Amino acid sequence: MRSARYLVVFLSAFAILLAACGQQPSGGGGASPSTGAKAAYGGTVTFGLENDVSNLDPMLSGLFVDRNIMYAMYDSLVRVTPKGDIIPWLADKWDTSSDGKTVTFTLHKDIKFHDGSVFDADAVKWNIERYIQTKGSLRTADLASIDNVQVVDASTVKFNLKSAFAPLLGALVDRAGMMVSKKVVDAAGADFTLKPFKAGTGPFILTEAVKADHYTLEKNPDWWGKDASSNKLPFLDKIIVRPIVDADVRLTNLRAGQIQLINGLNGKDVASVKTDSTLTYQEVGAFAWNSLVPNEAPNFVFSDHRYVKAVAMALDRDEILQKGPANGIGLVGWGPISPAHFAYDPSFKPWPKADPDGAKALIAQIGKPLSFELLVQSGDPATIQLATLIQDELKKADITVTIKTQLFNDIVTLQQQHKHLGMTLVGWSGRLDPDGNTYDFVVTGSPNNDSSYSNAQVDTLMKQQRAEPDPAKRKTLLDQAQQIYTVDDPSRVWYGFGVSPLVTVKNLTGMEAYPDRIPRFQTAQLGK
Repeated sequence: MRSARYLVVFLSAFAILLAACGQQPSGGGGASPSTGAKAAYGGTVTFGLENDVSNLDPMLSGLFVDRNIMYAMYDSLVRVTPKGDIIPWLADKWDTSSDGKTVTFTLHKDIKFHDGSVFDADAVKWNIERYIQTKGSLRTADLASIDNVQVVDASTVKFNLKSAFAPLLGALVDRAGMMVSKKVVDAAGADFTLKPFKAGTGPFILTEAVKADHYTLEKNPDWWGKDASSNKLPFLDKIIVRPIVDADVRLTNLRAGQIQLINGLNGKDVASVKTDSTLTYQEVGAFAWNSLVPNEAPNFVFSDHRYVKAVAMALDRDEILQKGPANGIGLVGWGPISPAHFAYDPSFKPWPKADPDGAKALIAQIGKPLSFELLVQSGDPATIQLATLIQDELKKADITVTIKTQLFNDIVTLQQQHKHLGMTLVGWSGRLDPDGNTYDFVVTGSPNNDSSYSNAQVDTLMKQQRAEPDPAKRKTLLDQAQQIYTVDDPSRVWYGFGVSPLVTVKNLTGMEAYPDRIPRFQTAQLGK
């Protein structure tokens, strides 16, 4: 388990300040009942999600909201604790060869998918090969280091790598390591993207999916996980997920008892929620970043990257944090490597203050005024507030911004097709390893490179850091690349980092806030 220890070592040096965590369950994850307390089984929890999901196939999903449902229905090979430690999950253990080019996983036995199919080494091989080989897969960059997958026996599988790959385990925590039933995939066909019923091995089974209305997950009575007190998990009978775009409406529903959980709210409401005796508020540092995504494809406005730099220079990040929807909750930032990452450089502040005059001078060098469309999601007043604030800031640099609203999933589709006219206002929920916050967005041709960015030097540095086992040397490579894709030849405009809140009704217990902002429901209990 050399790779896991390696991750723990570098994460601990830059630990996030987390709320006190209980003992880690065996396969459970998250909090467990107090010593001596009797576990409370049963009940239905309704979760107010900030947007409708786009795709529930781990291979094709590109949105944060999708993962909020996936973590309840799919298990991955490994998982992560709130403190950032990678722990066994579907894999009981793993061993990495001395050269870092072979990782052998020993799998948990006697696990079945919700449809009754057996989970074993053949299932792992099929899933990983599907993610790597299928045209249009969004997991190719996560698994690019894998040369082949070898079945040793029913409970042992070997990943043979092209070269040592430091971020592998971090990637397998999430969608790249989620296991789905081949039988369900084959039977569902195109419907698998939004109706993958009985496809996982997780603590809950997706039984109903009504687009833009609700998603129902019911208890998996045969789930393999137990908590630290050996209580069989999960406790809840049912989870209902309802997309509610407006953060104010979500909070109103929570206070009215229509929903029992949210994981996103406007900064202006944090203080009142913290003092609300009917609610429990938890918050930890996050890997998440906020950004403006340009379209740098040929013949679009931002194909001249100097315009992207002008926008980055003109933004007043402190004002955005303090006067925008965050209301001071979070941190300003200039790149995608968050303070929670080992590679974070606190001195990296290329524009400590907004520089509208410098932006004007840069645009004057180009010789043509900058005017562009800022595409933002409809239905959320806070997003419009933020867009208007950015519009006003850029006006000081004589940059003209036209705000246009559209459904969030439609915006993402435009981005992925590289057809958005100017910039979009889209962030990232973040990943445990800084590679997951960077590589896919800046390396030529990568799945999440929605800005169509391409820089040969960045490609080289990012590929080198993936193969570098020494954290200090990796940090140097990551920081060198960040200087290029944020300042010298910018790929997009980063402006801040978020936090991970979790707000529940008082009688919903057994849950913890994670840096990735995704609720873990397997240990949740609903009191009377």
